[in-house]
Amino acid sequence: MGDMTTFILDARSRKALEELRENIGASSNSEVIRRALTLLQEASRTTRKNGQVLLRAADGVEKQILIG
Repeated sequence: MGDMTTFILDARSRKALEELRENIGASSNSEVIRRALTLLQEASRTTRKNGQVLLRAADGVEKQILIG
């Protein structure tokens, strides 16, 4: 098992975490955070190499996501 880390989240972030857990069917907040970190890590690697991160809706409309 990994190291334990504690986070203090405001109400908005707690609500987002709960919504994500439900939307992705995660079993725990830790799983949501692990998956979110993996996604953000890959997105940042892509943009660092001058790539783009795009979301495509069901109707085909694309939205570029900017990673700081």
